[in-house]
Amino acid sequence: MKTEKKLVVFSILAVAIGIATIVPLEYLMTGETQTVAALTDIKPWFNVDVPYAYCNPYVTGGNNTVSWAGASIEIVANFTLTTDAMQNADAQIEYYKFAVSSDQGPIIDLGYYIVEDKANVVTGICGDGTITFANGLTYNGPASNGGQCINWQAWSPDAMLGFVSNYMLEYNGKDSSQTINQIRNAQTLYIDVTKVSTVTVSGDLTATTPADNQIIQHIELAKTDNGFVYGTYVSGTLPIPIQTPPVPTPTSSILYVPTFGPGNMTQP
Repeated sequence: MKTEKKLVVFSILAVAIGIATIVPLEYLMTGETQTVAALTDIKPWFNVDVPYAYCNPYVTGGNNTVSWAGASIEIVANFTLTTDAMQNADAQIEYYKFAVSSDQGPIIDLGYYIVEDKANVVTGICGDGTITFANGLTYNGPASNGGQCINWQAWSPDAMLGFVSNYMLEYNGKDSSQTINQIRNAQTLYIDVTKVSTVTVSGDLTATTPADNQIIQHIELAKTDNGFVYGTYVSGTLPIPIQTPPVPTPTSSILYVPTFGPGNMTQP
């Protein structure tokens, strides 16, 4: 757990497309038994706001074994505590979806999670998004493009920045895909922010609450000479744009478009 006041954990390896905004409850409740009824009045712990987003339609690069070309999307998400945060529970995970589209239609869905605990209830987070708790719960929810874990005792309740990003690339000289061409031919890009689900932990009890289909924020990225942009980026806040995309195996030459799907929850 980071000792400073803020911690941003992010991944450029995205795993997000095609989930419904409301995740079916049965996908997220494996191992929960009779705990849902015991946890009532579950409320959000965070508000989310996107102050800046950027899309580069012409990402290029390479090394000694592979070359790539395509597009990238980077989103800064601002999280602030609600008045109901840290009440009636020991920890909570909130999953969000950032649906990217253009004037020509849907492009890709990106995911992000934020997990908060108030007394070291979270005991570990793996790179694949698996979160473990002191009560023995292991949770692997909807896959995401990044996430944050905040220890309440080490964090001052001001706004925190999260980073959501994705590369859509063709490798080794392949022609651009329909997705990449859609971005390059667009006049405007849009991002709709919605909540996917909430996981609440209180002692030995856990509950998963699917969210509704309400759009939390709708933003429009204006076309510029260098791509598409929304808002103003504060220099040095986050590494935007990231300069090094994920490097595939030498034999890979396909478009990297990830999937966004449910995970699972287990009890010991």
